[in-house]
Order: sequence, then C-alpha cells, then structure tokens
Amino acid sequence: WDNCDRIVSLIQRLQSAKTTDPDIFQGNSWCKWSKIYVDEVQDYTQGECLLFFHLSGAGNLFLAGDPAQNVVRGVEFRFEDIRSVGYHVAGNQKYLIPQKPKIVNINFRSHAGILGCAASILSQMFAQFPDSAKQLGKDEGLFQGPRPGVFYMVQPQIIGDLVFKRMNGTVILTHDENVEECKKKLGGYSLVYGIRVAKGLEFKSVIVLDFFSSFPTELQKPWRDMLLGRTDPDFSFKHPEVEVHLKLLYTAVTRCIDRLFFAETSSSISGDAFVRWMTTTSLKQPDGQQPTRAIATLNNITDIENMIMTQDEWLASGISNAEAAEAEEGNDESSAKSLLEKAIYCFVQAKHNDFANKAKLQLASFCFRCKIMSDGSTGSDQDTEMEGIQIMAKLLKENLLLEARGLGKDLQIITKTIYSSSNFLQHLLVEELPGEGYTY
Repeated sequence: WDNCDRIVSLIQRLQSAKTTDPDIFQGNSWCKWSKIYVDEVQDYTQGECLLFFHLSGAGNLFLAGDPAQNVVRGVEFRFEDIRSVGYHVAGNQKYLIPQKPKIVNINFRSHAGILGCAASILSQMFAQFPDSAKQLGKDEGLFQGPRPGVFYMVQPQIIGDLVFKRMNGTVILTHDENVEECKKKLGGYSLVYGIRVAKGLEFKSVIVLDFFSSFPTELQKPWRDMLLGRTDPDFSFKHPEVEVHLKLLYTAVTRCIDRLFFAETSSSISGDAFVRWMTTTSLKQPDGQQPTRAIATLNNITDIENMIMTQDEWLASGISNAEAAEAEEGNDESSAKSLLEKAIYCFVQAKHNDFANKAKLQLASFCFRCKIMSDGSTGSDQDTEMEGIQIMAKLLKENLLLEARGLGKDLQIITKTIYSSSNFLQHLLVEELPGEGYTY
C-alpha cells in the first residue's frame, strides 16, 4: 500500500508540474523517451500502468507479460485493465490502444519436456480457477528435451552433496519464506532463490525443493483432491490459496531452460499426490483425457549424470544476478543483497576475478548506502564521509559508474550537513555520471 501511495503522489505531482511548468514537458508525454518497454507487466498495479502511459503517451508503450505468473501479493492483473487505463489517457487517440493483446505461443527458452509440465499445471489452474488468468493457448517449444525428474523423500544432505559436486551450478527454487531454511538443509549452498525473487530470471538447471511439504496442514488435502480429480464445484471458493500456489509452481517451472527436478525431503499428503499425478498415466487430466505418457519421471538421485556448468555459463549466470540486483536496489534491499551475493558466487566459480571484485565492491557500496539511509546508524559524519570517499574512488577505478552515481546522491545527505554552502558533489560529480547502463 505504501507503494500505491507513492505512485499516486508521483502522478499528482507530475500533473501539477505540467500545469505550472509546461516548458519542461514535450507535447503530451511526460518525459524525453519516445518509447518505453515494460516487462513482467502482470506484476504492476493499475496506478503504475497509468504512470507508464503518462510517461510514454498512448502509442509509445510496449508491455509484455504472462498473466499466469501474476504472483506479486496485492496485484490482480487483467489485460482488460490495461486497455481501460490506456483509454483513460488516450483521449481522442483511443485508436492507438489495441483491442486485444498480441499472443506469443512460441517459447524460445525452454524445451518441450519443461513446457509440457508447465501446460499441465496451467490445465489444473484453469480447471479449478477459470478466471485466474487469461487463457492464451499452449506454448510450443522449438526443440525436444527430457521430462522433469522427481526425487521423493530424499535426504537433504544427499541433495546438498549433489548440488555441491555432480550438479554444481543448479539453482534451488523454494517458497520465499523458506529460503534460509533450505540453505541450512543443503549445507550453506548459495544458489537458493525464493520463487518470487527468481521471477524474470532463467537458469540452465533447476530443483524445486520442498514445495509441497511446506504447505500448511489445511491445504494438504485440497491439493491432493485437486491432483487426484476429487474436487467439488465449490473448490475455488473454499480454497482460493491454491490458485496462488499454482501460479508459483508454474513460475518456478518456467524459470528452467534445460534440466528440471522436483525434490521433497519429507512425505506429505499433497506431495504424495503430486508424485502420483506427475509420474503415472493412471489419472485423467482436468480436460478428461487419459495421458499416454507421464509428465515426469521418478528418479533415483544416485543415477543423475554429471551436470557441472561451464565457466561461460557461470559467468552468464553471475551477470544475470548482478543485473537483477541492480533492478531490485530501489525496491527490496534484502533481495538486492542476496542477488549480489549469488553473483559473487557465480563469478568465483567462473574464475573471473575481475567480475568477482566488481560485484564485491558493488555489494560493499550498496551496504554502505543502506547504512547512510537508515536512521541512527551513520555514526560520525566525518568518518562516514571518509568511508564513502574511499568507496567512491574504488567504484570509479572499476568503472562502476552507475553505482558511483547512486553513492554520490546518497552521500549528499552527509556532505550537505558538513558543507552546507557547497554543491560541488551535486554539480561536478553526480550530474556528470551516467544515469543508466551496466558496466560488467
């Protein structure tokens, strides 16, 4: 709700500025950009979409998203809402607002084995919650690939040994609130993500860990009944939480490029049903069809082939994490720190010391900026200023100009107190640094 208040306030202030200072605006748009591209639009509120339209104008906004991946708490997405916001902004240019979204059903990330699993999860969701998202048709992959594997009731230390040795580089996805617990289970393995945090990222190999055994007791039987085809007509009204979990599971599956596994370290009612639903052909699908092939295979964890990532793959994964951390800096401090730590781990595994040092420096700068912005934790202004100057010098030396710009802006809180009459930092440093771009 705080974010909604900020967006409303920002829109109101921009509207007021357009009236009082019309010269700073170009035509009907609110900014200098001719085109704006927004990804993951399903996770934005109507207020945020209204801001996008105001910034770009009616015909210069490109929105992309998947309504089945709408997993942000407090956001209920519909394509129709986008159209209504566009009409509100367009005025006499309503013809620039498309009547229907363009649908892309060719998947360039994942192979057919993963897409088949994702489609099966969507079929369950649409059967029980037909209004949960717009049904866009089945995705088709460009190439074939192995079906997902299932490890059931496997000891955590065995999974830990697997990801540290034979499958080093595999990403673990779990419920966001269980990330720290899963890290401990796996002996401190670094590449453990919450599913919401991982949305928008992609990984070569993924293990979805303890998704079902983590459900509360009251949801175990509803999940079993759904997977085994035993639901009643009121299922969606009695158990609305299941819709959110289905979207989370779908999001987790679609993060994977190549090898996907589900692993449960303990037995549960919903987990038992999921294994049966995934690995047998005895259960009918929600559309009434009897499958001729199981969605996934039940695996012996000791038979998994070596899947060590190459140095190039580690490097690419590190850059993806670093870029994701940069995007999170203004929204979620803990998520940004976690992503930078993962980036460092990937760069170390890639044996790329330059990038590892850059990421370590960026993390140090980000933590320092968080300290400045938190009340009562800056200590002496002079000491803080000196520490900031040292970090700034290192950032400039490493060509981390965007981070240096952010640090410079935050340092003004200190320098304005010490040198109240000087605006040197603002005019001769911060304004000269680039406002966008990544330097890895």
